Amino acid sequence: MKLQPTTAAIGVLFALVCVTTQAAPTDPGFPGNEAVRIVNGKRVAEVPPLTAETQRYLKSGFKLAPPRPGAEVYMIEGPDQLMDCTSIYFSKTGCIPSSLGVSKRSRFWTVKLNGVWVHCESRAASRKCEPVAAGVPGGMGTVE
Repeated sequence: MKLQPTTAAIGVLFALVCVTTQAAPTDPGFPGNEAVRIVNGKRVAEVPPLTAETQRYLKSGFKLAPPRPGAEVYMIEGPDQLMDCTSIYFSKTGCIPSSLGVSKRSRFWTVKLNGVWVHCESRAASRKCEPVAAGVPGGMGTVE
């Protein structure tokens, strides 16, 4: 059986789409975020540690609601992708896939720099960052 050129082209395009959708992301959303690494060709992301207070909330069954549209979010690299989170920690209920590049909102970045977890107000090189141990950051994150 002889394939028509258009049928062969469609098959090649379909295979290319399948390979592309299965490709693992390689870069963190925040330049220099040490929490995201590529290990054996797979993306591995370390999530920020939970505070003692947060651990008590989770053990008591407390669940965060996902971010409201347009509300300020904390950007956290989740196990699979960049996430918009309601709080300063990663939570399956309080985080949704990132809307970065799709919708503009105030964003703080929770990242690991020089071995320390920090909250940064921007991804710019001139950003201001505070240690996570200092608590919830004051001010506003950069609108991105």
